[in-house]
Amino acid sequence: MHFVSDRIEQVSTCSVIKLKVQERDLYTGAGWKLARFVDGVLVDFFDPQDTEWSSDTQVMIDEANEAALTWLASSNGETWLVFCSCYTLCEPRRIELDDASALAHMVRIFGEQFIEGI
Repeated sequence: MHFVSDRIEQVSTCSVIKLKVQERDLYTGAGWKLARFVDGVLVDFFDPQDTEWSSDTQVMIDEANEAALTWLASSNGETWLVFCSCYTLCEPRRIELDDASALAHMVRIFGEQFIEGI
């Protein structure tokens, strides 16, 4: 069995996971996303920016977080919060439903992304 933690490298600015050639077709652009890995291989992303637009930013944040929790509950393998940038997954942090600290971090990051337009 392969683990995502074995793929994490420390570069000069942060920790990263470099996408393998066969994983690059899943890449849809920059931003904070949840990345699902099975046996250490990327199989899917959850992009909170896919949330339906609303003039009320808080509604969008709430809907994105609810969708993320649903996506997490339906997942197998490992899920990591990552910032996608040029086929590189930066600042990876493991996200599990029973880890309140990790979930709070995810909610904060997703909220900031909507508010700041990252």
